[in-house]
Amino acid sequence: MKPSSDSERAAVASSWRTTAVWVLGAALLRALLAALVPLLPDESYYWLWTRHLAAGFFDHPPGVALLITLGTALFGDTTLGVRAGPAIAAITMHIAAIAGAWHLAGRGALGAVAAERVAMLVALIPIATLGLVLATPDAALFGTVMIALLAVDRALSSPVGSWPSTRWWTVAGAALGAAFVAKYTSVLLPAGLVVACLVHPALRKRFTEIGPWWASVVALALFAPVVMWNRVNDWISFRFQLGHGFSANARGSVFTRELELVGAQVGLASPILFGLMAIAVWVALRDGWSTRHHALPTDPSARRFALAVTSLVPLGFFAVSAARRPVEANWPALMYPSAMLLLATDHSTIARGRWWRYGTRLAFVLLVLVTLQAWRPWLPLPPRRDPIARAHGWSTLADAVQQARVTAPRAAGPRADSAFMWLAADRYQDASEIAFHLNDHPTVFSLNLGGRPNQFDLWSTAFEQIRSGDGLVAVFDDSPSGDSLGATVGSWFRTSRKGDRVSLKRGEGEVEVRRVWIFQDAERIPHRARVLPSLTATPAERYRSP
Repeated sequence: MKPSSDSERAAVASSWRTTAVWVLGAALLRALLAALVPLLPDESYYWLWTRHLAAGFFDHPPGVALLITLGTALFGDTTLGVRAGPAIAAITMHIAAIAGAWHLAGRGALGAVAAERVAMLVALIPIATLGLVLATPDAALFGTVMIALLAVDRALSSPVGSWPSTRWWTVAGAALGAAFVAKYTSVLLPAGLVVACLVHPALRKRFTEIGPWWASVVALALFAPVVMWNRVNDWISFRFQLGHGFSANARGSVFTRELELVGAQVGLASPILFGLMAIAVWVALRDGWSTRHHALPTDPSARRFALAVTSLVPLGFFAVSAARRPVEANWPALMYPSAMLLLATDHSTIARGRWWRYGTRLAFVLLVLVTLQAWRPWLPLPPRRDPIARAHGWSTLADAVQQARVTAPRAAGPRADSAFMWLAADRYQDASEIAFHLNDHPTVFSLNLGGRPNQFDLWSTAFEQIRSGDGLVAVFDDSPSGDSLGATVGSWFRTSRKGDRVSLKRGEGEVEVRRVWIFQDAERIPHRARVLPSLTATPAERYRSP
């Protein structure tokens, strides 16, 4: 519907200008935060994947590695390069959300207002702005899922079996395939659509057209390389994620874990906006269900019902998971793209009145406070409890490792050259950060003696590469347990000694402490017991003496 008067056209133009300001403002805020916060350990871990590109990885499918590869091709192996690809995905998600809200609201003046509102939501909700600063699988997930939702709504608004419907289902299938490659939890989006179509009579008619089935073929074709990689690698990634989400964990009661789940979502969306999104999802469910017997497949109420179900299914899935073990805050993040579209296009008084103003203002204040914390710690948090502090101190550790690397005496033997002094840490986080911060980005092994299996177990390991006479510079915690690990590794070499104690600090606050160890003249390096690690094996079971 086109504006019918000069005043309406002016209002529409004003809404679109404001929308553009929100998109630009969010992009600038992400750029500022990306510049203020060094790479977190998981980001450096994902960066390391780009040096061994494959169709899958131990923890996730390859989507985040592909995004980082795009960024590093443009800006090199730098913090900017690692985060550039996710920044592009974040802008893509923002634009797709605007297009989706504009279409869902009916275009015209109402669509322009909805576009402005969703642009505000994406800019202000912490999970959509702060979360997309980082190079994590969620960046690729949000961008692809929002495109998929836009395409699904366009398909549902087209007559059953029509060419426009098939065309948009094809786009949805491609976007869903890309989402599958981004993160395994994206499977909950088509699961939600199937549930919505099964229970809603009008949507059930979509099963009679070719579009949804063709979309499934396209999505699965794009995901097939990930499946084949898992098949070759003993389904290790699938098994890890299923165990990660559903293995029993005794910490806390079911009640406290469910409360933690809800509380975390309130924090990720900001309290008032989370409540408004919950109301918008409920209203869409109620209205869609009450009109189910006389609604057409293309009716807005049916389309909004489908979006509401796709928002609820991830929350319900992880509520079940929380009954067995604690759920990390970002795991149900798939619920937010649909919820944001529904809130932005909700015409009820509560969604557009004072509570909307209160919610957006509170979210803006929280963003400002987080940005200030990223710039300089001011909150009364111990450094070890400050999430941003975990990104600091790694360059200092890398400098200490480099110093030990170049000053350690060279062992005599057939390989007495610069290649024989290997580098390692016990955790994948430490190994990844050291590899990133050293200028030559060398191979740094993760020994995984005290931690869970990870991608380093699938690459060539220290146990396969270190030969008789080689040396090793390794990093362990500066603690009794770290000393014990150092002594264990020392038993593999003729000589060993402690090096520098390194304090990882943010400003004057000490976050963690590491100890550099220098080992020389290898003589009894253990072998891996099996090519692929068991998810339940202890470190002692994964490795054996020669």
